[in-house]
Amino acid sequence: MNTTTSRHHSTKRSTNVYLTAALVEKARSMDMNLSATLDELLAQAIEAKHSEREKEKLDMQAINAFIAKAGMLSDDEFFGSL
Repeated sequence: MNTTTSRHHSTKRSTNVYLTAALVEKARSMDMNLSATLDELLAQAIEAKHSEREKEKLDMQAINAFIAKAGMLSDDEFFGSL
C-alpha cells in the first residue's frame, strides 16, 4: 500500500513495528501521530549514522595518510618491541 503524503519520501509503505504498549498508550493520549513521529526519528537516526560513517571514513583516511608518511610504529626498532 503506497500513498503520496510523506514529506521525506514520495511514497509510504506499511510495516510492522513492535513498541512498548505503555509508550503507545501515552502517545495516543497526547494525540501524537505515531507514523509521523517514527518517520521523523528514523530519518534523524539515519542521518546521524550516515554522518558517523563519513567521520569514520575521514578518520581512516587520516590514519592511512599518516602511516604512508611516517610508517607504522611496529616498523620502528624501539616501538616495534612493544
